[in-house]
Amino acid sequence: MRNIKHTFSTVEELVAFVVKAEKCNYEIKVICNQLVIDGKSLMGIMIIGIGRQVEIVCYNDTASPEDLIDHAA
Repeated sequence: MRNIKHTFSTVEELVAFVVKAEKCNYEIKVICNQLVIDGKSLMGIMIIGIGRQVEIVCYNDTASPEDLIDHAA
């Protein structure tokens, strides 16, 4: 399990994250306060919205959560 803290700054960044997450064959969770969302669920991620710090957790020891958000502009 690997995790990072991140703040999504645009809707496009949220969508790009989910598109990348959907291609992964392991579980990804996005945690905001007490809310735990499936990282592959666009509707779930949109509930969190932009501008809030979240924790992204990849349940795979070789996976890098940074790869899911490395395009951020």
